[in-house]
Amino acid sequence: MNTGQETVDWKQSVLNNKLLMYFLIGGVASAIDVGLFILLYEWLGTSALVAHSISIPVSALYSFTCNAVFNFRTTDRILSRLLSFSTIVALGYGLGALIIWLVVTYTGFGGTVGKLLSLPAVFFFQFFLNSRISFKE
Repeated sequence: MNTGQETVDWKQSVLNNKLLMYFLIGGVASAIDVGLFILLYEWLGTSALVAHSISIPVSALYSFTCNAVFNFRTTDRILSRLLSFSTIVALGYGLGALIIWLVVTYTGFGGTVGKLLSLPAVFFFQFFLNSRISFKE
């Protein structure tokens, strides 16, 4: 039988697992990113790179806020953390744009496929850097 304490322990375990929390927050941020990208690219007809350029900053602000407050719990030096996070997002943007460009140019698949294929590489790249730089205690 599941006791209340086991539920609390499980929730606390999830909350204390920084990679898992980064993944969960990143999942929502990715949904915002991809949803906005599809809206702009597929429905409104912007180019894939323009859509990527808009969807990334919107989802990045969500991700930064949630990671600072709920995951890494580092709300001191917020401006310097935001600047380093933004720099890492810019690097991730470049990696994502490169992957989108490669997929569109060399595979014949569209920008949405390139966007989806870029997500795992950008996720691990940014977690590695953000956990060691932006949210370092």
